[in-house]
Amino acid sequence: MLDPDELLDVARLLVTQAPGTVPNQAQIRRSVSTAYYALFHAVLRRAADHLVGADQSHTAAYALVYRAFVHGRMKEVCQVIDKPSLSAPNQEKLKRTAFGSPLRFFATAFVELQDARHRADYDPHAVLGPSDAERACAVARFGLEMLVAADPDERRDVFALMLSAGRR
Repeated sequence: MLDPDELLDVARLLVTQAPGTVPNQAQIRRSVSTAYYALFHAVLRRAADHLVGADQSHTAAYALVYRAFVHGRMKEVCQVIDKPSLSAPNQEKLKRTAFGSPLRFFATAFVELQDARHRADYDPHAVLGPSDAERACAVARFGLEMLVAADPDERRDVFALMLSAGRR
């Protein structure tokens, strides 16, 4: 299973060079992408641990939950929850008016990193610098910390919303 902290370590290593050298575009782009995947896999692991059980990581059910998440839906949910107050339909669905700061900060980080990953992975004209990779790593670390700091009930609701495929 992928360890989010190890992914973040790899992202940092990709842009850590000997003094006086600059990482190339492939290293920088891979670093940005890997920073996003550190946060992405942190969500998958926490969700599967919560919904199936950390002690069940060897089971088919755990793998099914882990693989059920869709990048686009996760971003949509993050955009929904990163508001001072939820829309009326979401308030009714989730039985809450808003999410706490840690989850909102996580959501901001997730959206920023997914956008950065798309730029790094798919924009042939983008020229990224080491500072872009360093920022992605810092944002991923912050997002990981906020995911851990979030209220467990709020986290559970966000995982369920991410898996809901937008159904009412």
